Amino acid sequence: MNMPNFSLLASSGTEVYHYGLFFLIIALVIGAATRHFLQKVPLPFTVLLLLIGLAMGGLNRAYGPHGGSHESGHAGDHHHGWFLEHWHKLVDTLSGAITWGGNLDGHLILFVFLPILIFEAGFALDVHTFKKSVANAFYLAGPGIVTATLMTGTCFVGLVFAFGGPDGALEEWNGGDVTSFVWLASLLFGAVVSATDPVAVVALLKELGASKKLGTLIEGESLLNDGTAIVAFMLLIGVVTGTAFFEGTGGFILDATMGFGIIGAGGAVLGGLLGLIAILWLKKVFNDAMIEITVVLVTSFAVFFVCEFFFHISGVLGLVALGIVMAGIGAKRISPEVAHFMHEFWELAAFIANVIIFIVVGVVIAQNVTPLPMDYLLLAIVYLAIHVVRATNMLIFYPLMKKAGYGLPKKDAIVVWWGALRGAIGLALALVVYSYEFHYEIELESGGENYDPAATAIVAVPADKYDELPLTLNSPTAIEDVKKLLENPQGNEEWNKLGATVIGTAEVDHGEITGIHALPIASQKEALKIRENLKEDKLKLIVIGQGQNANIAKASLVGISQRVRDQFLFLISGIVLLTLLVNATTVKLLVNRLGLTKLPAVKKLMFSNATGNIAKGCEQEMDLLKGDRFLSGANWSLVRNYLPESVTYPLTADELAGMDTLSETRRRLLEKEKSSYWAQFKSGVLGPQALGLLDNNLSEFLDLQGKPPLNDRDYLDKVCGPSKLLEALKDLPFFGKTFIDRLTVSYDAAKAFVVSQDEVGKLVESLASDLDDSGDPDKVAKVVELLKGEILQNRLRGLNYVRDMHELYPEVTVGIETKDAIRSVLNHERASVKKLRGEGVLEADETERMVIAVEERMKKVMESSLELRLPEPEEVLREVTWVKGLPDSVIAQIIQASEPKNYNSGDRIMEQGGAGDGMIVITRGSVKVSIGDTVVDIMGRGAVIGEMSVLAGVPRTANVVADSSVTALWLSTSAMQQVMEQSPDLTTSLWKTAGARFAENLLGSRDPYREWTQLRLRRWLNEGSVISPTDNETIDLYGKTAVLISGMVRLPGQDQPMTAPVSLEVASATFSNQAKVFIRSES
Repeated sequence: MNMPNFSLLASSGTEVYHYGLFFLIIALVIGAATRHFLQKVPLPFTVLLLLIGLAMGGLNRAYGPHGGSHESGHAGDHHHGWFLEHWHKLVDTLSGAITWGGNLDGHLILFVFLPILIFEAGFALDVHTFKKSVANAFYLAGPGIVTATLMTGTCFVGLVFAFGGPDGALEEWNGGDVTSFVWLASLLFGAVVSATDPVAVVALLKELGASKKLGTLIEGESLLNDGTAIVAFMLLIGVVTGTAFFEGTGGFILDATMGFGIIGAGGAVLGGLLGLIAILWLKKVFNDAMIEITVVLVTSFAVFFVCEFFFHISGVLGLVALGIVMAGIGAKRISPEVAHFMHEFWELAAFIANVIIFIVVGVVIAQNVTPLPMDYLLLAIVYLAIHVVRATNMLIFYPLMKKAGYGLPKKDAIVVWWGALRGAIGLALALVVYSYEFHYEIELESGGENYDPAATAIVAVPADKYDELPLTLNSPTAIEDVKKLLENPQGNEEWNKLGATVIGTAEVDHGEITGIHALPIASQKEALKIRENLKEDKLKLIVIGQGQNANIAKASLVGISQRVRDQFLFLISGIVLLTLLVNATTVKLLVNRLGLTKLPAVKKLMFSNATGNIAKGCEQEMDLLKGDRFLSGANWSLVRNYLPESVTYPLTADELAGMDTLSETRRRLLEKEKSSYWAQFKSGVLGPQALGLLDNNLSEFLDLQGKPPLNDRDYLDKVCGPSKLLEALKDLPFFGKTFIDRLTVSYDAAKAFVVSQDEVGKLVESLASDLDDSGDPDKVAKVVELLKGEILQNRLRGLNYVRDMHELYPEVTVGIETKDAIRSVLNHERASVKKLRGEGVLEADETERMVIAVEERMKKVMESSLELRLPEPEEVLREVTWVKGLPDSVIAQIIQASEPKNYNSGDRIMEQGGAGDGMIVITRGSVKVSIGDTVVDIMGRGAVIGEMSVLAGVPRTANVVADSSVTALWLSTSAMQQVMEQSPDLTTSLWKTAGARFAENLLGSRDPYREWTQLRLRRWLNEGSVISPTDNETIDLYGKTAVLISGMVRLPGQDQPMTAPVSLEVASATFSNQAKVFIRSES
């Protein structure tokens, strides 16, 4: 029974799109399989792909029906059964796909895959480290690429002189009378072979834990190097292939110098500008991964295309600039929720590009190139030469490099020298060179009419012999002669005497000549001779055959001989393979031998303590799991085999003596501060501009490696303070809005700085203990005290910035805080919706609708302007935490009981130890809270001070002084007691608020709460409650977090009672003296 063919890919004809699709499928399957199954093979991933490509091309060339001289003859064989029929079809399709890959145009690879590779590398850079390393990268990639190209090209010219004689291995490179070709082609080779690709080395350096600065330098140099190498390539490829003319050394040097400036700088500027335009678009997008990734993807391809196609400037340097702009400014404009997906997408794209390029190059070499034994010797010589050139280059620029940016230690310089691998960029350029087969480019004065391609030839005639031609160009006799000439172009003696040569047949479209099918050209020398004669109008191309009125006005011969192209591709790909096989696999040994992976003593100590704590924690977790009803029967001795082992590094006396644990502790606290900024940005409460200012300046401060105190920061005034210039111009048109925007950024930064100091302060004790090398608790305590003092000074400094803005620009700060509060509430709403989805309460479609609705409100808030209005005192009081939820009648009583108060800056509002006669709610201004002479906090609008005096009549625990002009509502103890007697809900709410505040202060610096943000801790404590045990009542506290906030407690095994406030970490306790206990279940 014959089944009808419904396949979409079953169309017959000459289309080979299905071969292309099948090749891409095969390539990606091979890439994934290689990455998965060959992980343990001690060869770089790209080397394996290149070797697989070589094997594919070689097998196809030898046995494939589409390879070599084989003809496809099995795909349609229906006489050997179903299996054989489909087997032959598979083999035919596989061979056709490999052949398709082997014929892939190099320009296609440049325009499709190069933007992905270059942009991904730039986008993944650490911008701060790159900025500090860019001078060194520029020395090697700017003037360095020029010297490398010249030195490598000169070496290759020497090889041509040595091996370019008759029957020599490089005979085709010898241009004969056209001596410029040798130099230009050699310089082209030098430019391509100088393009570095350090992916394997940088990945290995990261794996080994070597300096991030070293990896960034190598990667940054490669990025810039690729750009400048391609600029050199663009300047040289035209004069080598004949698309441009070489007008003499002086003119070429001048053109090249101007070209480097215009092509390179133009590309970088255009790439940066298009990047800024993309960022402006991204600013308007809120949390839409599809749009944001599409914008960045399209921009990367647009930069390369626009630079190369429209302006003929460097698309690669444009992509480098775009990548750096997107990694710097752009990273803070991409929605935080999209950022991770964005980087994952580009890593996948780069993986696909590398897979296809390396497999294609392997196929092209094996399928098309036939290297001779001497070519392998040349490859070895070139491999040695590029390392000598690289070493010479580094020696030339080392005096400058060791003084620029981070400097360049000699050991790092050795790794930079040896780690200059060659990779995808060089291969892509080599494929472009390989695609330049000989062909004629013509300008037609007239294409003529009625031409038959089978009976029309293009003949090159010496200009001075044109009138002696024996043929009438379109006569019947000419047509017969043309057929004979096409059968045997050299067989006409009369034509040979005139120096006339048939160079090809006509390309004809509807009887009109459109181009030339060139006949094979014997050698590069012959081609150069024809090219020169055409350039100088010594040759005239004429059309002979059936048809009329065709006239070729101008012609040029473009391309490179097959042998030169073969050797160019073979040598470049061989260098890539050797650097990956030799350099990439030995760099680990080199790095270890140079001691670049040796851990500093302080990191050894930190790592030893960290692994010890992890091992101890896992041991404790295992002991807890033994009591689990579902796990108690496990083979715990087998489980123990999987526990981590504590790694201990022995420290010598010299290492202990030279160890600076204080600086390392500071450095790690600064790293935590940086992560706090990014966490605030991701939660939407820190704007991108403020993040940029804080992050960039903190990176500069981190370069000092923790040597200065944490509070020694000159940049804070610039970042967190208002601009004096804009403040002076704020009343002018346009500058008013700019000033408000700048003030918003400053307030944002100050607020985020204070939040980060709160989070950093929680880590001081644990970090100081982990980095202690003495075992002396007094020494640890002194370090903790010192660091907490520095952090406190930072915190107060940040609060002072906030206070100043509250006092000078109260309406602006209200607007800023209002927007932040709305965003925080919406964040919580979105998190709650997602939590309910995770618990199965909501369906997927319901969740999506609710999240979209929340995010639409988030976007509206983000785009809205500030509402510059101060809330009335009554509004402030109504929003106080312990007032929320009370009946309106009770709230009215509280408002009626309140008394407005005004304080001047410096007025003492409350005195430590004084009688607790009331509490205040600050409605405007700020106050300093101090214990003794130490300022511990600065509090502003909405703050409530003195609840415990009202609740328990306890004396004041701190001094409260007006830090600016303060407006407040005073609530006396007697008035509040009267209201509380009528409203038990108010009493409960006040005790809960006071209990949560005490619990936050006591628990915030302990595990696990120290790892939590302040908001998370407060949210968790909000689920707690206050109980009032009777005197001598014992309360079960197992599985609960408890804090005594009033009264007394006696713990098991203790004779003396403890007074409030105190955290209770016991299973039970006995209370007295009208105790109040804040309790939060740990479940």
